[in-house]
Amino acid sequence: MHPVTEKVNDAARERIRTLVESTDGFYIAEMDLKLRGPGEFFGTKQSGIPALRIANILRDAEILEAARRDAIAFVDHPPSEEELRRGVAYIRDHWQRRYGLVTVG
Repeated sequence: MHPVTEKVNDAARERIRTLVESTDGFYIAEMDLKLRGPGEFFGTKQSGIPALRIANILRDAEILEAARRDAIAFVDHPPSEEELRRGVAYIRDHWQRRYGLVTVG
């Protein structure tokens, strides 16, 4: 084995393999995210997306994308005051006990 390649760990080999296989920047960034993780927003680790308390950005990408679409739809077409009151009441009654969410509203 070449002296330089002896110092290369598995993660580095995976990065090199990714760069050899593709020139697609989005694919390379996705593979890098999988290898390094999302990091910390503030701190000494990789800057980037903060840790989520309930979801995992890699494992839950599909449901996070659905939540993003729902949030955009909510902003584009906000509920009436009555619908919003009912939604807040539902969250207080059902989710507070389950997830320990702070009081909403």
